Amino acid sequence: MSEDIQTLKHHYELAIVGCGPAGMAAALNAKIRKRDFIILGTEFCSPKLSKAPQVDNWLGFPEIGGEELRQRFLNHLQEMEIKIIPLQVTNIYPGPPYTLVGKDQSFEADAVILATGVSAGKLFPGEAELLGRGVGYCATCDGPLYKNKQVAIISYNSEGEDEANFMADICAKVYFIPYYSQVLRLDPRIEVKNGKVKGIVGTETVKQLDLGEEQLSVEGVFIIRDTLPVEQLISGLEMDDAAIKVNHKLETSMTGLYAAGDCTGQPFQLIKAAGEGGTAALHAVKYLDSLKSPAS
Repeated sequence: MSEDIQTLKHHYELAIVGCGPAGMAAALNAKIRKRDFIILGTEFCSPKLSKAPQVDNWLGFPEIGGEELRQRFLNHLQEMEIKIIPLQVTNIYPGPPYTLVGKDQSFEADAVILATGVSAGKLFPGEAELLGRGVGYCATCDGPLYKNKQVAIISYNSEGEDEANFMADICAKVYFIPYYSQVLRLDPRIEVKNGKVKGIVGTETVKQLDLGEEQLSVEGVFIIRDTLPVEQLISGLEMDDAAIKVNHKLETSMTGLYAAGDCTGQPFQLIKAAGEGGTAALHAVKYLDSLKSPAS
């Protein structure tokens, strides 16, 4: 389901960020309406659905298993020749057009649908305050800024090992704090710390990582999550507690930016996510059409 990231274009009409049920439903509707779009996601789309032993409320498919339903979704996209690009977006700069940035890649889109799901947990103390001042989400993007310095990588998955290995060739010292089991392929120069993060410390810039019983002196902290906190993706987005604030058209507080699925808040239901994804795509298409129409 993936495509070579190197083939990305500079500009798309629509970018869909996330390949869960909301993102896939949005992509399906964008394809049917023949829009120039891209859908971005992880290598394994919708792990939460895959882990569901049984889904009872998906209309027409009583008692279907979560993994079977996930495969049906992916097969539907494949039949429609929709390719999911395995690129994690680390920053979105306001538009329109919006600029989406990932590892060694960036492109523009006239409209964006956020279908990012919900992040693994709350932000660490100090994370939001020091974002861009030593805190980041892509070590390979910002690595050269930390040449000969000390950094820490906090990772919720094995992808963080690649980021840490990259930094080991640049930095004077790299600490690795895993929030998952079975660390497999770390460079021997990297020091693994099994404590839990209590906070990221600093005033103007990062100075320390607080592990409770131990304080690590670092100038950079990179946090590798399966899903980035959506409020950290794009500056100025209006939130409602931890959810993106949307209206009934799934419009956010920013023109041309839509949101769908779990990232818009409860209920965290499959049928709600897919419905919102389709609805967001329909309204995004109307928005795109309005850009082409002469002002009345």
